[in-house]
Amino acid sequence: MPFEKGNKIGNRFKEGENNNPNGRRNAARDILNKILDTEVDERSKRERLLEKLVNMANHGNLNAMKEVLDRTEGKSTEYIVTEEVKPIRVLEFGDDVLDEK
Repeated sequence: MPFEKGNKIGNRFKEGENNNPNGRRNAARDILNKILDTEVDERSKRERLLEKLVNMANHGNLNAMKEVLDRTEGKSTEYIVTEEVKPIRVLEFGDDVLDEK
């Protein structure tokens, strides 16, 4: 039986039941974390990578600077200044304004 809009019976999970209990697998992230967490000369590869990023920023690499600041200060919010906008008046049936036209 195909699932139809408004179907209340049959094709739904019961409350507290989930078809994917382990969630989405993030294999690439897991592999990358495993690689970055390995120790080399008493420091993790993650620490060495972050130190390299900070050094690049210190030497004037704008992309590295942006990445370091985004990770430490958070991404900045961009605001756009526009002309002043007046609110729209919502008309209802029976308003005299509708009858004027």
